Amino acid sequence: MKKLPTLLAALWLSALTVQPVFARTCPKLIKEGRDLLAHAKFSKADADKIRTLLDDSEKAHESGDHNTSMKKAREALSLLGKK
Repeated sequence: MKKLPTLLAALWLSALTVQPVFARTCPKLIKEGRDLLAHAKFSKADADKIRTLLDDSEKAHESGDHNTSMKKAREALSLLGKK
């Protein structure tokens, strides 16, 4: 039972360090997506969908919602053929 507070403190500290990692990754994924889109050949509808996902990702990043930002950026990259 004495280990529980230590465990909770460790989990809390790790949660604080994970968020900044996502914060630095979002812009890289968004930039990669925009670069790929600029050189790819897609229909206007597909390009618009990818661009919207990247725009939504950027907005989510700016508002601090890095999980949503990562999800949308990865979805856009997937549509671009990047695994």
